[in-house]
Amino acid sequence: MGEMIMGHLRGRFLVVIIRPSIITSTLKEPFPGWMEGIRTIDSVMIGYAKQILPFFIGDLDLIIDVIPGDIVVNAMMVAMAAQLKDQQPQTIYHVTSSLRNPAPSALVVESMHRYFFENPLCKGRNGEHVRMKKMRFFSTLAQLRFYTALVYKLPLQMLGLLNIALCGVFSRYYNKLSRKYIFFMHMVELYAPYGLFKGCFDDTNLERLRMAMNTDQNNNGSYYLDFDPKSVDWDDYFYRVHIPGVVKYTCH
Repeated sequence: MGEMIMGHLRGRFLVVIIRPSIITSTLKEPFPGWMEGIRTIDSVMIGYAKQILPFFIGDLDLIIDVIPGDIVVNAMMVAMAAQLKDQQPQTIYHVTSSLRNPAPSALVVESMHRYFFENPLCKGRNGEHVRMKKMRFFSTLAQLRFYTALVYKLPLQMLGLLNIALCGVFSRYYNKLSRKYIFFMHMVELYAPYGLFKGCFDDTNLERLRMAMNTDQNNNGSYYLDFDPKSVDWDDYFYRVHIPGVVKYTCH
């Protein structure tokens, strides 16, 4: 709706609309792994690293459309320059990876498991590293709801009844567990559209821009801004760049 309003009210202004998918840490610039704040998939990674999130929602047979932050920034700068040059009234660019270089969800999860198995964050009472277990993923909300109802909700309800019978002896403990359960289920509902998303974004406009920029660069030797998702090796990126960046910039 915002884009439609921009189109109607832009007047004589040139408009470039950039639609990135899930933005992750930088690939190269200003340096690998940089980010500010926790992004979409990072909450799951941190929850797993701290062993407070043993399972989650997600179909590992699907792809996850992620794009490093510096690729998005580079695409924005080149798109603005191209819009000024071509004087087109409005152009929309999808800055995504699902068409040109899809990242399998299973690969992302395996990189996460491998990294934290080798570099565990969670420690026991005596300072020893806690042995990591692989996170379990449910491919449908129905499966996850059934599992949580059986393993968590039912025992929680029984504790609530016992708390009432004992005049509130366990009130503090019950309320704490209840808040955790409600927060987790809210998080699951929030992330389900990402973890179960089956779509693919067409970045044809951005590919045309890349080809035009390559032609200009070859003709006049101008500085090259990389915004090609095919330049990303996802296994290397997540294991050596993104996850270490999550640990460095969000866990400390």
